[in-house]
Amino acid sequence: MRIATIGIAAGIGMMLLSIAIVSGFQQEIRNKVIGFGSHFQIISNEQTYSRDSQRLLFNQTMYDTLKSLPGVKQVQVFATKPGIIESDESLQGVIVKGVSEDYDWEFLQKSLVDGQVIAPHDSTSGVLLSRYIATRMKLAIGDRARMIFFDQNDDVRQRNFRVCGIYDTGLEDFDKQFVFVDMADVQRLYGWGLRVSASVDSLAPDGTVGIYAIATGGDGDHEFAWTDSTWYGPGPHRLEVNGDTTLNLTVTDLSETKSCRAEIRIKRALPDSLGHIAMTSEVSVFNSDTAYVGGYEVLINDYDQLWEAQDEIQAAVTAQFLQVQKITDRNADIFTWLEMLDINVIVIIFLMIFVSVVNMTSALLIIILERQNMIGTLKSMGITDGAVMRIFIRNAAWIIGKGMLWGNIFGIGLAYIQMKWSVVRLNPENYYLDRVPIKFDLWQMLVLDAGTLVVCVIAMTLPALYVLKISPIRAIRFS
Repeated sequence: MRIATIGIAAGIGMMLLSIAIVSGFQQEIRNKVIGFGSHFQIISNEQTYSRDSQRLLFNQTMYDTLKSLPGVKQVQVFATKPGIIESDESLQGVIVKGVSEDYDWEFLQKSLVDGQVIAPHDSTSGVLLSRYIATRMKLAIGDRARMIFFDQNDDVRQRNFRVCGIYDTGLEDFDKQFVFVDMADVQRLYGWGLRVSASVDSLAPDGTVGIYAIATGGDGDHEFAWTDSTWYGPGPHRLEVNGDTTLNLTVTDLSETKSCRAEIRIKRALPDSLGHIAMTSEVSVFNSDTAYVGGYEVLINDYDQLWEAQDEIQAAVTAQFLQVQKITDRNADIFTWLEMLDINVIVIIFLMIFVSVVNMTSALLIIILERQNMIGTLKSMGITDGAVMRIFIRNAAWIIGKGMLWGNIFGIGLAYIQMKWSVVRLNPENYYLDRVPIKFDLWQMLVLDAGTLVVCVIAMTLPALYVLKISPIRAIRFS
């Protein structure tokens, strides 16, 4: 009985530990992958699973609709662009992810090892990169990192960034790819929208000034619409300044990119005593590159509601002809691997229950053999075989229940110690984690206990059938 009790306790403890460890491992890895890409990404229908974002005109109404959906935790805009990071030591291909002030930094804040995350509208062009990249490129906080990009025409663009933070998630496949910058930097690099700069020359002796503009972005085929409808192109154009003057310029292109505009204000002062005329100019520009994003990311409160949430999100964006990609679709290999871990748990549970049943079967047979005289006496007194069988099955159920109680104490106790103090450590290079993770799921534990008890008790009916073969006369005769 003691051996059977110990066997059941060990089996239950191993099963509980297996569930807690695998569930914890799945949750930790899943949270890390989601931390890099959220539960859903809403992108252009023209885009595949490429990391090179296609432009979308930001839709405030749809953005607010997504935020109001039940179960949605966060909605944030993003854009990604492949590039090369270069330092004096080395270079490496990376994926630059542009984020805005609505980005949820909770995951990366926990993974920071030095510095800080990107500040919104950082004028210093900060970059957040992983310890893997920082070590390989020999970069530290405050160092300059050069980024090289290629536009649609394969023209090379270079931009310098200042390292503001270093993170380490342990998920090396992602750490060695992703760097984070301000969304405005990616928008300018892509040239999705239109940007314009205007200049005013100094006042000429004839009282005129030269005005010209330079436009970038869009499809490159720019059209300039000045206040003076006789002006065509970027200039320079001559303007006679007789007093304060305000000019407006609107720039468009042939691909229906959102227009940008510039406002030029010229002020002319009265001549001084020497006859010199003073003139000042001020230019205000309203660029449209900030009106475009690479897509929207949606975080939900409960991963288990992923498929239900997809239907609601898809319905909210259908009218905009956008596609919704789940995190499980974008990283199918990782999530398939995580699902395969469930098979290991099932095999362990099956083996442990099988061992428990064998132990209890042996124990119950021994108990029955030791009680043959008692069984014969009870049968001679008129007690039925079924009633005698129930006595031994109840006795077996008591042993099983006692073993399960100790097994729960053993399994949950070890799991709690690991969760609290992280006694067992792991190599992050092999397991993506620096410790054995633990996740307690009350319903899983209750189902496991109830299922094990039911299976073992039902299995005890087989050895209990031996009672039917015991003859009362022979049992009493040899007592």
